[in-house]
This record gives sequence, structure tokens and C-alpha cells, in this order.
Amino acid sequence: MKHKENDSGEVKFRPEKLLEKSSIVYYHRESGDQYSYIDISPNVSRLLGYSRAEIKAEDFSWLSRIHPEDRQSVISILENIDPGHPQIIEYRFKHKSGHYLWLRDEFERVANAEKEELVGVFVKANKSKEIQYLNLEEREKLQQLALDNLNDMVVITRAPKDDPLNSRIVFVNKSFEQFTGYQSEEIINKTPTFLHGPQTSEEALSRINQKIKKRESLREEFINYKKDGTPYWVELDMAPFPTDDAEYEFWVGINRDITKRKIAEKKLAESEKRHRTFTEMAFDAIFEIHVDGTILRCNKRACELFGYSREELIGMHVLDLTPEEFHSKQPETFADITTTGDEAWERIYQKKDGMKFPTEIHTAFYEMGGQKRLIAYVRDITDHKKYEQTIRKSLKEKETLLSEVHHRVKNNLAIISGLLQMQVFNTEDENLLAKLKESQSRIQSIAMVHEKLYSSETFSEIAIDKYINDLLNMIEESMTDFKKDIRVNTDMESIRLTVGQAIPCGLLLNEMITNCYKHAFKNSDEGEINISVREEEGQVKLSVEDNGIGLPEDFSIEQQPSLGMTIINTLTTQLDGQLKVDSGDFGSRFSLAFDIEGDTVE
Repeated sequence: MKHKENDSGEVKFRPEKLLEKSSIVYYHRESGDQYSYIDISPNVSRLLGYSRAEIKAEDFSWLSRIHPEDRQSVISILENIDPGHPQIIEYRFKHKSGHYLWLRDEFERVANAEKEELVGVFVKANKSKEIQYLNLEEREKLQQLALDNLNDMVVITRAPKDDPLNSRIVFVNKSFEQFTGYQSEEIINKTPTFLHGPQTSEEALSRINQKIKKRESLREEFINYKKDGTPYWVELDMAPFPTDDAEYEFWVGINRDITKRKIAEKKLAESEKRHRTFTEMAFDAIFEIHVDGTILRCNKRACELFGYSREELIGMHVLDLTPEEFHSKQPETFADITTTGDEAWERIYQKKDGMKFPTEIHTAFYEMGGQKRLIAYVRDITDHKKYEQTIRKSLKEKETLLSEVHHRVKNNLAIISGLLQMQVFNTEDENLLAKLKESQSRIQSIAMVHEKLYSSETFSEIAIDKYINDLLNMIEESMTDFKKDIRVNTDMESIRLTVGQAIPCGLLLNEMITNCYKHAFKNSDEGEINISVREEEGQVKLSVEDNGIGLPEDFSIEQQPSLGMTIINTLTTQLDGQLKVDSGDFGSRFSLAFDIEGDTVE
């Protein structure tokens, strides 16, 4: 920085030039009521925005520019300062642009011959304490911007204090205009009642008016209408806004569109009503039970079934409905119990009058408010149990009767077989004797079916493998005059046949096996008979094979005149089966296939 030299060549120091670039402002003020500035350094404009001349002007009020919250404390310090005792204060001062900034002011009172004055310096206070304050115009713009960007509708009304219900709209925000379709200029100075319509609740409006008369804040839900006539649900929060106006008061209303919420609530209420109706109309007793066993809710059928009123049942423990001797089977708490799932459990419960009755229950857990609840469906099965007992008794009687029938048929067949045996003893004709024994064997094969049915649990089906084994023993015992060594091999699955199939199948086997014994081994003293019984794709596959001499080349079972072959053809037709006959060097084979009735393999 250059300094001006005087005539003697010395540099002249000019402090005002230095202060122009300094951040420190010095001043000289009066000590009167307004503390007007006598002088102030020029650099004040850099800090406060005011020029030196503006601050020294008579109409410049230093005190009025101090922030209202700091003004009184500053005045108090100024009034009580003693000469010769410097003071430091910090306060907020309004910049020429309208914002406030913090100043650090160091001053002292000085006295001269005429009056006391204040001299001092101030600087901008620490930036961390500085708070910017908007001027009134900026604040109003910000408030308007905030209101216009609210999603909720804002309506401000003004009403005479002596007639609060006679309110008029003085402001609406953009959200109100966009949602309702009304423009601000259309509705200013109108009463808000133009938003009401046929579905607006008179009860809600009455409650609102009562609150307004008492000057109390309120919240209410009701239906308003848009400009195009569309109804909508609104949640109104409204409160009085205090002012200094002696005649009028203002009310601020925040209107929130809750139409979607109300539609959802309506659907939920309808759903609850529908399910409540289903529950009340159910034939089963339905209980909602806390995990501690306390009954929380029940339906009408529960009251009818147990004989208690709904008020009596709610609050009872489930053990109160259980006979004492069954308490050990009922848990006291249900938090960790296993529910029935898709099954049903049987339980004995007790009515209010002490009567015990059997039930069938279904249970499941669900959560409400984070807490588990047990839902139990209870069905009275008293009549079902009675029917069940009646059916069991009837079934037992029928089983006894059927058993007796099979027993008597078997005995009658035994009598017939005995008569034939007596005839055998009295017959010397070999041909007649052979025919009598064949007839006796056939009767015994039928009798064996009834014997198996008599000893069976079902009385309608027999296991064919066990029957064939007994049949083979019977045939072998009947061959008293047969001196050849014949081995019988079996390969059989356990297949159950009804009585309608077992008898013809037994007769067929009897004929096939007997024919093997009689005709297959004429030229040999030994031989084999192989019997196979299998189930394939719902059919019985039965075959009887021997390793004997085989059948004649021109053999045709349909053209055989013998009774045995006639029986085989007839019974094959009765079984609706397919018979195949093969013969060759291996011997002969009769194969039979027919569909299985009823159950198949065990």
C-alpha cells in the first residue's frame, strides 16, 4: 500500500484508508433514547449493506433494526453501563437486504463537558451463531409454496366472532383446486357448505357446528362433492387460528381425501359381515380360543349345542366344557399343541345340564395382531354314533347269517358227495364208477369254496392260491388207484376272487388237473404238472401245463364231446375269459385269462 509523503519527505499515515478494507466497524453514537449515530467508519456498508450517510441520517433507527428477541436485553445493558467500564454484547441486526446477522459489539460510555456518548467497534460474530431470517415477503412466498405443495387440501375461512357458523372462505391451496375442480376465484367469500350434498352426513355436520361454537379443534369424516358432482370421503382436521382481530376469527381446515380407505373399509366390513353370517349359519359349533385356553368368541350353534348363552361361554376355559375324567386328555394351554389338519379328532364334551356327548373336532391356528389364536369346529356326532352302532349290529347279523348259509351249503354238498360215495361202494361198473368219482370231485371243489368263505372274514372273497393248494390235496387224495409218480409244481400270486369267480375257476382247475392225471401220462410212470397263477393289468393269468404225451394233432376243444371239456368251455364263457390250448413235444398247456372283479392283489 502506498502512503502520501509530506513536505519534509515523511510518509503521512491515514487510518481511515486502512479501515475501509477492515472487517471491524468503529462508531460514535449518542447516548439518548434512540442512540443515533454521530459518526461511523465507511466500511460499514461492506458488513450491513447501509452506506455511511444512510446510517448517520436522522431517520435511521438503530434500535428498530435489532431483532425483537434481542432488543430489550441490548437496551437494558445500554441503560446500565457506567462510564469507563467497556461492555461486550452480541445481538442480531437486520441487514439492508432483510436478513439478520449476528454482531459482536464492544463499546464504552464516555463523558464530555456537554453530554455522554458511546464509542465502540463491532464485527460480524462467529458464523456458527449466525441465523438467517427471511423478510416478510420471502416468508409469505415460502408459506404459499409449502401450502401449494401439500397433498392435502387446505381451506382457510374467516367468521365473525359473534357468529362463528357464518364462515367464508378466504384461501384454498392448489391441491384443493386440482382435486375438487373449483378455482380459487370461484369460491372465495363463499361458505363451505357448497361442497355438501345428498350423502353428506347431517350428524357429522351437527358435531362440527357444536365444536365450532365452542371454538374447539375437531376431526370428522363425511362425504363432500366435487364440482362435477362426484362424491368423495374427506377427513377434516380443523382448528381456530388466533389473531389480534377483535371482530373476526380464522379457521384452518386440512382436508384429506380418504375415499379409497373408505371403499376398502366398506369391503372389509362386507367381508366380515359375510363371514360372520357364514359362521352364525354353520351347523357346527365354532370357537375362537386364546392360547391359554380362554374362549374369545363363539357362534350361535355353540350356544345351542352346549346350552350356555354367548355371554356365559365367552371367558370360559375349554376345560369347563370337558368332563372331569377327560381333563388329562385336554391341554391347559394351546400354544404348542398339534392341530388336526385335514383329519378329525373325536372328543367327549359336557353340556351345561351335565349331559356328555361325543364330538368330532377340527382345529387350526391363525394370527391376529401378532398373537396366535386357535379356531375349533365342534360337531355333535351323537346321532352318527347311534347310526354307526345300528349298522355294526346289522352287519354282524348279516355276517352271522351269511356264515350260516355258507356252512349249510358246504354241509349239503358234503351230503351229496357222501351219497355219491355210497353209490361208488355199491357199483362194480368201471365206467359208472369213474363218472361217479368225477362228479364227486366236482362237488367237493364247490364245497371247498364255501368252506373257504365260511372261514373268511369277508364272506365274499377267497385267496385263490390257498384254495388251489387245498384243491390239489383233495385231487391227490381222490386218486387212490393212481400208482404213478406225479410231481405238482406251483407258482402262484395271492389273488382274491369273489365267490362268483372262485366257483367256476375252481371247477375249471379241477377239470384241467384231473385230465392231466388221467390222460397225460399213459406211456410213463412219472411226470410233472406245473400250475401258474399271476395277476397282470387287472387280469388273472392261469395256466396248467404237463410234460406228458400231449394232445392229438387234430385236437379241438370246441369239438370234444366229453363232459369235462364241455364244462371247461361253459365255465370259460361264464368267466368271460379267453382259453388257449397248446400242445407239442413239451406236453400240453391250458391257459386261461379273465378280468378280476373287486379287489386284486393283497
